[in-house]
Amino acid sequence: MPRITVIFLWRKINDPRYACAFFRSLKDYPAGVEYDLIIAAKGYGAGEPIAYADVMSSLPCSSFRTMHFPDEMPPTAVIREAAASCRTEFVLPLTSWSRILATNWLSRYLSAFDSIPDCGIVGASGGYECLNDGTPFPNIGIRSNAFMVRTEVFNSLDAGPQETIFDGSNFEAGPNGMTKQIVAKGLRPVVVDRFGGQWLPEDWPKSQTFRLAEQEGLLIADNRTMQYTCGSRRKRNRLVQRCWGADAHAVAGSPWRKLVEWVKWHYPRGPIDVLPDLRDQVFLFVRKVMRRAPGQSKKAFPS
Repeated sequence: MPRITVIFLWRKINDPRYACAFFRSLKDYPAGVEYDLIIAAKGYGAGEPIAYADVMSSLPCSSFRTMHFPDEMPPTAVIREAAASCRTEFVLPLTSWSRILATNWLSRYLSAFDSIPDCGIVGASGGYECLNDGTPFPNIGIRSNAFMVRTEVFNSLDAGPQETIFDGSNFEAGPNGMTKQIVAKGLRPVVVDRFGGQWLPEDWPKSQTFRLAEQEGLLIADNRTMQYTCGSRRKRNRLVQRCWGADAHAVAGSPWRKLVEWVKWHYPRGPIDVLPDLRDQVFLFVRKVMRRAPGQSKKAFPS
């Protein structure tokens, strides 16, 4: 029987290409251990088929099921409700933007729990960023995407009111955030990298998993990690210093690598994703030209 349930949050409003990229990464990178899968579908009516429902039967999981949630329900509330239905020892929530980057990804998490005494939560990334004045730097916290925790522990946490997306940010990194509550239980937060490394908070900057170097150690990517990957030197520096302190500095990064990563992220299915974007850009260009035409005509031929 699997020890872990993976919860994938999927919104109907999202472009299906991103779900495709996630499911492809599940197939391309074996987890290393068995797991159950829950698709937490936001914005789909009860019984309404979700994007890529036809591929579910071929996913490399022990079992899967779909749970439906209204789109206005905040992500943290969705994950909490999905986790409350789980009977496995661990849960691992993933956002709509998640993409797995290495084999044995799930066994990396389990290994941390099995080898580190008092391990309480394991993430693919973490940081020191302050959410507000109530969270002085360094504000040690595992990010709320791609973390694994014991189901019993997660369900015991106080998430506070979950009515808006900002409530979710408070649960991730606020004064009574998820990591702080777990540490208060005498447990430790750990970051794992794609090579099997296990990092305690004081060494997180060395892990190169989030907003440092080229994030070479990153195990599971998302839109926030891509924000750094494709950012300018100035933007990278801003993100690095917000996450790791004023003394931290970003590398400029190769423009060619940034372009390649941007294309891979936005066009995971190749031409089938390029054509709709190209069509939209042509439509916007034509509409812009059409709007300018009357004014240009009056200027050229005054009455």
